[in-house]
Amino acid sequence: MENKLRDVLIVRLGEVTIKGKKSRDRFEKKLIENIKEALRLSGLQGEVKREYGRIYVYSPREAIKVLRRVFGITSISSAVEFEFETLGEIVEVAYQLFCDKVKGKTFAVKARRTGTHSFTSMDIAREVGGRLYPCSRGVDLENPEFTVYIEVRGNKAYLFQDVVKAYGGLPVGVEGRVVALVSGGFDSIVAAWYMLKRGAEVHFVFCNMAGELTERLVASVVKTLVDNWGYGYSPKLYVADFRPLVKELRKKVDPGLLGVVLKRYMYRTAEHVARNINALGIVTGESLGQVSSQTLENLYSSSTAVSLPVYRPLIGMDKEEIIARAREIGTYEASARVKEVCGVYSVHPRTRSRLEEVLREEEKIDKTVFEGVVSSLREIDLRTLGIQAESLDEVEISTIDPDSIVIDLRPPEKYREGHVPGSINIDFAELPEALERLDPNKKYIFICDEGGLSREAAYTLRKLGYKAWSFRGGYRALSRKLDGLSS
Repeated sequence: MENKLRDVLIVRLGEVTIKGKKSRDRFEKKLIENIKEALRLSGLQGEVKREYGRIYVYSPREAIKVLRRVFGITSISSAVEFEFETLGEIVEVAYQLFCDKVKGKTFAVKARRTGTHSFTSMDIAREVGGRLYPCSRGVDLENPEFTVYIEVRGNKAYLFQDVVKAYGGLPVGVEGRVVALVSGGFDSIVAAWYMLKRGAEVHFVFCNMAGELTERLVASVVKTLVDNWGYGYSPKLYVADFRPLVKELRKKVDPGLLGVVLKRYMYRTAEHVARNINALGIVTGESLGQVSSQTLENLYSSSTAVSLPVYRPLIGMDKEEIIARAREIGTYEASARVKEVCGVYSVHPRTRSRLEEVLREEEKIDKTVFEGVVSSLREIDLRTLGIQAESLDEVEISTIDPDSIVIDLRPPEKYREGHVPGSINIDFAELPEALERLDPNKKYIFICDEGGLSREAAYTLRKLGYKAWSFRGGYRALSRKLDGLSS
């Protein structure tokens, strides 16, 4: 009898099973495709077999860790499968597998069956329970220390001891395609995760306002997400160079409305990509009221820039909930390395904008600048992208060396409101032109709001041979440190 035993992973479906026959068939076929790709990308082998209401994966137990992250699966069990002719055979296999495991413990038997048999599910539980009783400390149906699970389907029995919860949802790809605007931070990546969970094929758009280092860090976050959760399609990242547009906006747009106008151009960039790849919507990580650009008035003003729907899975979540989810799905560490950039340009942003005044500000913008942004779009295949861990310790520093020249990259308005004594204000956008005035024999420490732009500047200058560092955490971190010392 032992030669008949075969290890198998029982994959249970949730929401998929309540679909109509045609949709269910399509969803289950897609789920099997995604399972096979998840195994392949993880370097695992396995036969996948489909039966009504169940999928069986003949793969090592370690595959459970991978299958938990395949959307459409609600739970998984590592089981023993065998063919039987009589109830007695099921009882004896159960005794062989579980007698030692129930020793000194209370236990329960949970049985279910599908098909035509000479016995009921209750008969299975009673007979197996009676056979295991002498091995145990007794039966406890309410709160057992060990549970024996038995599923009988036709002439096969499946015996197992645990049920590992998965994330449910729908198989990625069954609900069409969307593009997600991402910054690399916690929110936008978690929003993309929720859309993957609901069966959408998610591609990504990043509006780069900094440079090469920031792009690589953002790509690392997005790749972490899709490598672990985005099975079943070929995810792409589209990168647009937003630096010329930011420069144009800062010259011509009311600073209080700059954030809203900037967001409208981000939406337009995402819509351009969406139209080209036949996507049906734009996904953002916006949460109501979290920052000035995410008030109801400003979200409304931003949304009217595009005709495609904008999906906001996090709209009712607070920051703590979002960060907790980022930790759970494994993107927290990568996102924590990405620092905010757009906030550098927000000088006293308005929380309530009127659409007509936003449109007036947009009329000041040279349309060819945005056309250049669109033409700068590059497509990156995330599946084949190689990511090297960036050593940020080389460019970041937490103290200010008195022998160094401190360069503040923030806008002049912010610099005037407060800065490091003796520091020089050079706008980040003007840094390339200012390089010829910087002595390559000196040491430089760059500072901005939170460290995003200053890190990019230090990274760029170090590649050119300068001795340059970024002040970790930016001027905000320094202000908190100084406030702590004075209190």
